[in-house]
Amino acid sequence: MGIYSICCAGLYSVTSPVEGVQWQRFQVVSLAVLGTALLWFISDYTGKASRKVVIGFTVYYIFAVLSGLFNRGNSIWTNEASIKDISLPFGYEIIYYEMAPGFLTNLQSLVGFVYFIYIFKVGLKFYKSGNKRKGRPLLVAMIFLFVGLMNDTFVSSGFYDSIYILEYSYIGIILLFTYSLTNIILKAGKIQIALRESEAKFRGLVESTSDWIWEVDATGVYTYASPRVKEILGYSPEDILGKKPFDLMPPGENERVFQIFQEQKDRGKPIVVLENVNLHKNGQSVVMETSGTPILDTEGKVIGYRGVDRDITERKKAVEVLRETEEKLARSKKMESLGLLAGGVAHDLNNVLSGIVSYPELLLMDLPEDSKLRKPIETIQDSGHRATAIVQDLLTVARGVATTKEPLNLNDLIGDYLHSPEFSKLKKFHPTVTVKTNLDRELLNISGSHVHIRKVVMNLVSNAAEAIEGNGNVIISTKNYYADRPLKGYDDVDIGEYTILAVSDNGPGISTDDLERIFEPFYTKKVLGRSGTGLGLAVVWNTVQDHHGYVDVISEGNGTTFELYFPITRDEIVDKDLSIPIKDLKGDGETILVVDDVESQRDISCKMLDKLGYKTKAVSSGEEAVEYIKENTVDLLLLDMIMDPGINGRETYERIIKIHPNQKAIIASGFAETDDVKAAQKMGAGKYVKKPATLEMIGLAVKEELEK
Repeated sequence: MGIYSICCAGLYSVTSPVEGVQWQRFQVVSLAVLGTALLWFISDYTGKASRKVVIGFTVYYIFAVLSGLFNRGNSIWTNEASIKDISLPFGYEIIYYEMAPGFLTNLQSLVGFVYFIYIFKVGLKFYKSGNKRKGRPLLVAMIFLFVGLMNDTFVSSGFYDSIYILEYSYIGIILLFTYSLTNIILKAGKIQIALRESEAKFRGLVESTSDWIWEVDATGVYTYASPRVKEILGYSPEDILGKKPFDLMPPGENERVFQIFQEQKDRGKPIVVLENVNLHKNGQSVVMETSGTPILDTEGKVIGYRGVDRDITERKKAVEVLRETEEKLARSKKMESLGLLAGGVAHDLNNVLSGIVSYPELLLMDLPEDSKLRKPIETIQDSGHRATAIVQDLLTVARGVATTKEPLNLNDLIGDYLHSPEFSKLKKFHPTVTVKTNLDRELLNISGSHVHIRKVVMNLVSNAAEAIEGNGNVIISTKNYYADRPLKGYDDVDIGEYTILAVSDNGPGISTDDLERIFEPFYTKKVLGRSGTGLGLAVVWNTVQDHHGYVDVISEGNGTTFELYFPITRDEIVDKDLSIPIKDLKGDGETILVVDDVESQRDISCKMLDKLGYKTKAVSSGEEAVEYIKENTVDLLLLDMIMDPGINGRETYERIIKIHPNQKAIIASGFAETDDVKAAQKMGAGKYVKKPATLEMIGLAVKEELEK
């Protein structure tokens, strides 16, 4: 516009037609350049102009420029010149020469009007599309341009007094666009500031997030890595750039992830929560969770991926710990259920076995030494004792039998077993197996049941010997151990002081599937009837649980080791003589009330107590016992713990001591809830006698209680 104004000023100062033609030529060229620049500006500013129309006008204006510069014919200007005399404000007057326009010049004027109508339409469309603030100055500029074009037409028609309007219009356009451009520059500055703030905010988020943010190109090469990668994998972002994700993965994993990446890229799909294993710079495995979205070019082709990696290593470990805990809980529940089943069976068998065990003893007391019936009765008694041993195993599995725990030393107990008839019998069955010991001489004591722990040792050694094919060794070892942190194994061992009993063999080991079930009652790989009942390891498990200990099993292809952790005690072992002559158990006519819901049990108990010189009275329920005590007094109660239906032994004793506060009692039962037994003993009840009871067992318990 400024160049056009200069051309106008030059035209107004000419003194000949030849000079006027030159300045008119420059006017045509400057208007063509102005029109082209303005058209492209409006096209870019609004985005509403047709690209084909813009190119068409541009081609025409290029032609106009070339024609204005090089054409020497009459197609642009004729040879007719006219003198223009223009009066301006403030007494000024302009006289100049102007050539008459030719065909192409008139055509350019017509194209100019079409041009103006088009750009005005584009500007109006832009204004109506919601861009009023940006479109308003554009429309005002179009009005200025229109006024200028109309003024040019008026001047060409002889209205010379308005010639200055054209220049004022162009000056108005210049000022308007200067104002708009200034606003655009200021707004661009604000946008730049906002962009820098946004970048700083984004950088802060990227650097503070716990995830690693990345970008890769189409081949998978990292083009960006956030600083978080240093904490996750030990590499700096600079170390990562140029590498591929698959370079940071172990063999096998890299091939798997590369195949998934390639498939998703070919389909243009995102990568959604892909779990994969990476290698830390120090060589440790890091489990990652990868998500990414494809980066597309203008044609929709995948040119890379942008995404995040999340370190889920600790979460995976926590899930694994939870899974193991759930498995152990399920296993414990299963063992408990099987134990309850076994306990119920044992309780019923006890009632049946009482007659087989107790009556032979009573009969043998009355038979002469040379009686022919003595041997058959002794055989019956021996069979009853063996059956009782099986029942006691069932009770141990049930963990429902109350056992007296006392200080004992595992070394003494192992030595006792190694000199027992059971061990001698084992050596005859397995002559090619050598049993060795490695016992800690400074072994601390534990609080336990001698009978049950000895049974545990016997079962473990027997199983180890049977696991060996041909020649082999079984090693029994003990040691003191302090766990300063929880140990993970078949059982989780808590922090504490323990003595460890370990039994190892060099047999073929135990398979993983069998290892999960070896402690279940009746689960066995042995031939039923030849080598066990499937209760051996169930007894081990439940005995250790009853002693608040832990079991760990280590089995490989070259053998198996069972490690039992027993909490230590600082109590010393007290020696006592358990062998008491029957005559020392005789009573002096004291009265004993037998309370049992099973008739045969009441009969057996009464006969044994009668043999020992006591007077007996029997009732079949706790309610009957309470009613009897209301009217009578007795020296001692012999209470069964479980009586169904009706109240149990604990509740019976609780009601009786309200009538006779110092009433003495002992508990005799084959199966009972430990809490009920302890509760009754806290209230004043004496010893607990396991059924089936021998004459010595029941006599000793009664004697000790009466002498209190």
